[in-house]
Amino acid sequence: MYEIFSFARGNSYHYFELWYKDIIHKIEATIFQKQILKSNGALKNELISRSKIKEESGKWELPANFLTKIISEGGEALVFSENFGNTETAVRLQIFDPFLFTKDFGLDSLCWKTHYEEDFKRAANKGNPGNDNHIPKNKNVIRNYVNVELFHREDSNHQDCLGWITIMEKGEEDLRSILKEEKIEIEERKKIAQEIENGFSYLMMIGIRVYDFKSENIVLVNGIPKIIDFGLIMELTGRIGYRQMGYARKGTKYRTPGALFAATPGFATQSQITKGNSFKGFNLYYFLICNWKTSWTLLYKPIGEEERKKIDKIVKDCNAYSIHRIKKFDMSVCSEISSIISIPASSSVYCLDDRNLTKSLKVSSLKQSAEKCIAQDLQNATKNVIDQKGSNLCVPISVATLLRYAMKNDLGFHDNLKSYLVENILAILTIIVCPRSMVGFNLNPDRTESEFQLNNIEFLLDRLCKETYLMETGWKIISEIGMRDFNRPKRSTCRYERVILHDDFNFSRLLTVTGSYLFPENPDKVFFHQMVLDHVDYKKDEYVVQNNDFDFDVPVLRIPRTRAYYVNGTVMRENCTGPNEYKYYGQNGEFMWLVNEQYRNMKPHTWYLLPQAYSIFLDPWIDMSSSDLSEPDQ
Repeated sequence: MYEIFSFARGNSYHYFELWYKDIIHKIEATIFQKQILKSNGALKNELISRSKIKEESGKWELPANFLTKIISEGGEALVFSENFGNTETAVRLQIFDPFLFTKDFGLDSLCWKTHYEEDFKRAANKGNPGNDNHIPKNKNVIRNYVNVELFHREDSNHQDCLGWITIMEKGEEDLRSILKEEKIEIEERKKIAQEIENGFSYLMMIGIRVYDFKSENIVLVNGIPKIIDFGLIMELTGRIGYRQMGYARKGTKYRTPGALFAATPGFATQSQITKGNSFKGFNLYYFLICNWKTSWTLLYKPIGEEERKKIDKIVKDCNAYSIHRIKKFDMSVCSEISSIISIPASSSVYCLDDRNLTKSLKVSSLKQSAEKCIAQDLQNATKNVIDQKGSNLCVPISVATLLRYAMKNDLGFHDNLKSYLVENILAILTIIVCPRSMVGFNLNPDRTESEFQLNNIEFLLDRLCKETYLMETGWKIISEIGMRDFNRPKRSTCRYERVILHDDFNFSRLLTVTGSYLFPENPDKVFFHQMVLDHVDYKKDEYVVQNNDFDFDVPVLRIPRTRAYYVNGTVMRENCTGPNEYKYYGQNGEFMWLVNEQYRNMKPHTWYLLPQAYSIFLDPWIDMSSSDLSEPDQ
């Protein structure tokens, strides 16, 4: 990844210079880019680090009478319904370069070229790569009737397309809505699964590999499921027809999955977001054979052996013996199953009711927003501290930091190829291992708890250390980020331990801790934030804590060990030792003062730690035969 790049225009505005360490690469600028460089001389020799690139946070400005037509709205594309004669269609307006959204770009700078479906032949195989006039034509692939390519008016050869206006088939409903509302029974689900598989197999046969493999990207047209949305694909043929009719974009980014750097949480393969290709996901099919809540529960809820046996019986009764073969793209279960799998214990906590969970994410944006700051005070955690900004990713960031520490200290692993950077571990955690973490965890205290406030860091740690019914442990998935065994850490088992902080706490290894913070303008609501305890400065009697939210404080916090600890109201009541006095005495001599916002003893703009903290351990497998690396018994 290039850390810094420079715009270099010279006299003829011909190229960019991309800098990586001491290496300079020159890349030919497009016609459109040359026009931008010509119009702004301040860009000459301007160095821009990756972390300085601003997010594209603008919104579509649409007239009120247009809002009822909108089908979907994203940062790059808008899809709306429109009638042409007696035909109701969907129209996609997709812009490839955000500069077109600015007031500096005028419509008089555009030209366009219109293409019609009937002018192209049906693609039947990959064929010879080149500029032929074949396009996808299959009953399970959405039809693009017309596609208008947009170009800069100076681009006379139409080399660099700036966007599309596409008129396509309009579906009655997307598969996500149908499955969530339980509208169809098992036989209809089996039929849809077979047709979806036929559609994806056809696309692979003609050189298009689709990666955004989710129910939102399947619509029903006259009862027939059709694949839509070709934003995350690998296109192997280079056929110009695919681009002209709006099925594939130009560029090497769409010729290899490793360059996509984008994915939908819960519906991604490893190759989209990091190097390597160990984990492949076909989770869409689980949602077809399970009810709405069951599918998510089977995929992501950590379970024990007793619960697994109960689920095995339910799966057996549905004649779904081969459900575990789906991960190998064996869909035989979709024809064998006799009834929809339904787990009575399924919880709404582990389902897709929040649409934010299944929005595709640019992983490059995740890395970009995770701006780093050098913190010299840290001794154990990496000195490159990630700023989470507004992401609510404090819990997985802290877990990723602890994992990297355990890999080095417990396994002696040296990440020479930089495959296991904190941001790579974070991406796998939030997109594959535990998609719920993409929107953060609710760290507000539960008033009904009788012990110290329990926060959902434990859920992510359980997911890291335990298998789900359909997936390996989170640690096993993360440990295989490296492309080959020699670039992976030793085979090991992940576990975590919970400790209680107190006035005389002795530090032994990196911990994830929860901080609480009170704002004077809202004295009844506490802000909670997951952080990493790096070490204890015994001379100053202070905790040295890595903080990932620079908006609230510096990257490194120093918190006195003797400062009061935040607990819930129940613990406060049980440990009232006098008027407005709250102390905790543990069985082993632990002592701490206690605070809670409802008892008005918290100072504003002051960090208070919660007593419970967690550490992660990686225990190497013992290889008794020097060659047998099979997994030990649970």
